[in-house]
Amino acid sequence: MKQWIIAVFIVLCLYIAGVILVDQVILPFYTRHGAELEVPDIVEMHYAQADSLLREHGFRSVKEREQYDWNYPEGTVISQNPEAYALTKAGRRIYVTLSIGEKLCVMPNLVGKSSRDAMFSAQNTGLLLGDESFGYEYSNYYPENVVMAQSIPPGTKVKRDTPLHATVSLGTLPNEFSVPNLIGQSLDRAKRIILTSGLEIGEIVFSLREDLLPNTVISQFPDPEEKTVRGQLVDLEISTLELVEEEESYR
Repeated sequence: MKQWIIAVFIVLCLYIAGVILVDQVILPFYTRHGAELEVPDIVEMHYAQADSLLREHGFRSVKEREQYDWNYPEGTVISQNPEAYALTKAGRRIYVTLSIGEKLCVMPNLVGKSSRDAMFSAQNTGLLLGDESFGYEYSNYYPENVVMAQSIPPGTKVKRDTPLHATVSLGTLPNEFSVPNLIGQSLDRAKRIILTSGLEIGEIVFSLREDLLPNTVISQFPDPEEKTVRGQLVDLEISTLELVEEEESYR
């Protein structure tokens, strides 16, 4: 009887040992369970550095695609698959997307367009051209309000949001100049009107006026409609909601 019990005990021990051997040794060997590794984070690295790091961790890099990106310099890893910190088998390919840098804008030809069309054309291209970007000159060739020159030649490749300056024709030089009526205009608009009238911005003073919007023209010198010469300085009195200690001069 005792021998039978001992035999059963030995068989049971062998069975348990076999289960443990299969579960802990044989199955992991065939499934390569122990070869799973953590994928390193390579996003924002240059590709050469990312490739080297992946090799150190037992992986291989594959360039899946390239795309324009404003935020990352050319050759920088934008994304990876599998993602960082995922567990996967050693030797697996890690697919990466690389930046080819910012897509450059091609400078359009603005000469011959109206200032409004030139502004829309530049902005649609991704360039900065606003009212403050225009200069004005008289021309016997270009009609009034037509762009006659631009600061960046057409066809030039530049970065998005590059500031641009354009010169707009005031038409033929008149025999006499008339001071425009600026009363009630905003300061910015008054400045543009002065320059497009062939005149210059003179002294600007601020006066406390709670009944008017800030930066509104209260008075001017010379008076509206007064005949004058080219380049005449036009002085402005501007409303403000706060007292200004000193007068500001714009020459």
